[in-house]
Amino acid sequence: MNHQKSFNLYLSGGGDEKQSFSLDKFFFEDIDNKARLLYIPVALRGHKLYSEAGVWMKSVLDLHNRMDIEFELWDDLSDKNYSDLEEFNAIYIGGGNTWNLIKEIREKNFGLILKKYLESGGLIYGGSAGAVILGNRIDAQDDKNEPALLDNIGLNILGKYSVATHYKAEFKEKYLAWVSKENQPLLCLPEETGFAYDGHVFFCIGTKPALAIEASHLMNEIFPGISYIKK
Repeated sequence: MNHQKSFNLYLSGGGDEKQSFSLDKFFFEDIDNKARLLYIPVALRGHKLYSEAGVWMKSVLDLHNRMDIEFELWDDLSDKNYSDLEEFNAIYIGGGNTWNLIKEIREKNFGLILKKYLESGGLIYGGSAGAVILGNRIDAQDDKNEPALLDNIGLNILGKYSVATHYKAEFKEKYLAWVSKENQPLLCLPEETGFAYDGHVFFCIGTKPALAIEASHLMNEIFPGISYIKK
């Protein structure tokens, strides 16, 4: 362990296991030996990669030499409650279609128990769509609204911030326009980069700078190894 354990939420900008290696390493360093990990890949349902989700997670654990971690995959959130989550040391919410993911979480009343799990000291990792749903709004990204949801509210775990993943510099004006229209701040995470968050501070981890756009239109580049205090 090369850092003090203080973060319990991890937001990944997306990419494959090699691109997210730095943030993943940070996350796995916060998980105790012989821990239990819950993997939720439901955002991938309908994608060709869905059937291989378990194999993929095993490859990620192998990549980080965490073969001691026992993971369980949930592809159905029905009838799950907080006591079910208490069995796990950490939760990994994978990427895919953001709208499908939030729809399932809402329908299964899973959001409240996720929040309780986090407030009780559990660790949650959100990859791409899994990171977007943790914010205030989920419509800054370009995923197709396949379930035709009429509202765009996320789990609102990051205070007033929403999240955009797979960020590139050429998207800056588009996201600035979103902030201007919605009068809400936005965290923009490129692939290869993410945040560790403790409820007050976003700590940037990866290879590229992230971008925070405040409601005032103030833009701050946050470089890897630098902290950004929630406004």
